[in-house]
Amino acid sequence: MKIKVLLNGIINYAAAVALAVVFALYMSGRVGWFITIAFICAPIISVLLTKLCMTRLSIECDNNFHALCKGESCRFGIRVINDFFLPSPPVMIDASDSPRAVCGKKGCSVSVLPYSAESVSFDFTARICGPADIGVKKIWVTDFFGLFSFPLKNADMSKLSVSVPVIPDIADVQADDNVIKSALIASMLADDSEETTEASMNTFGGFPGFENREYVPGDPLKRVNWKQSAKMGKLLVRLDDETACSAISVVLDSTFVSDKIFPPAFLGEEMFAGCTAEDVVPMIAQSAVETSLGTVRTLMESGCAVSFVMMTTDGWISYPANDDNDLSMLRTELASYKFESAYGKSRFPYDELAQKSCSVAILCTPYLDKALSDTTDLSGTSDGKGGLTIVMSAAAVAPDVTVKGKEAAVNG
Repeated sequence: MKIKVLLNGIINYAAAVALAVVFALYMSGRVGWFITIAFICAPIISVLLTKLCMTRLSIECDNNFHALCKGESCRFGIRVINDFFLPSPPVMIDASDSPRAVCGKKGCSVSVLPYSAESVSFDFTARICGPADIGVKKIWVTDFFGLFSFPLKNADMSKLSVSVPVIPDIADVQADDNVIKSALIASMLADDSEETTEASMNTFGGFPGFENREYVPGDPLKRVNWKQSAKMGKLLVRLDDETACSAISVVLDSTFVSDKIFPPAFLGEEMFAGCTAEDVVPMIAQSAVETSLGTVRTLMESGCAVSFVMMTTDGWISYPANDDNDLSMLRTELASYKFESAYGKSRFPYDELAQKSCSVAILCTPYLDKALSDTTDLSGTSDGKGGLTIVMSAAAVAPDVTVKGKEAAVNG
């Protein structure tokens, strides 16, 4: 498109010079040759004035962005300041977006009056969770004839780009999901004492009653409240003699080496409908993050004690997950979460979980590769790690990895 515009400008300029020559030959020699010389010198004068004006052009950017939910939009604004006694030549600005936040109109042109400023803005819409890099990709100035273009070198491009956090949604993870069932069964098996706790409550009428929750596959049948289940039309479990189960930790993988992903191979899957090849890697990362949140919520609703563990700049950090407020806090934290793009950091917090005496962990990873499968025992127990059971939840699995056992349930 830019080449086409440039060719049109050259053709129009050549036509104007030719017309001036014809005028000089057949109409008025003195006036015609004066116009011809003026047309020939005009591009040179235009370039000189453009170069002078460029030294007096400056770009400012002052934007404060908050975290965005998917589907929300933000406006990125910049000011072009002309401190020259002539109007500025056209200033061309190209926006830079990413799969996580896309820009509707990526290019614009602005001319600024002498000693004044003009503001331009670009609208970005959040699509995929995580840190979205938005801003200005390129700024250049064309001469007044549009024949030549020059990059605006006095613009600090590092100040014209920002990273906006996009808050993840919570995936709908069902209670009968293989990962949930495997974790609950492993948690109950880890508790040999079968200790019970009383959780009685009074009904609003003042009479003693029982709190119930929906049946989860793996619950003992002796805890089913058959009377209430018949009334409600679904299986309910009494919490008056809740079997004490070990706490479950949901761990988010710290690393995603996307170089091993071949995006075209994923485009035929339902999750990537309407996506481009550039969207595949962020979508896989998003699936791992949102599935981890959905897993936490489902475990909370099942009455389990849950903690969420992820890698930060301070190492592995464990966050409590007891209610919706904790879930909201986790969503905000994960809005800026960035997977490591190269191997090096620890991918599983063995020591941290050992200090908490955790016996069951669900590891949510965007890509189950050979390196991860070699460091964790997918059969259910990690050798030499205190009998820790690891349940694997993977958004994608490498071709050279074979998943065995029910503790290695995989979410596609």
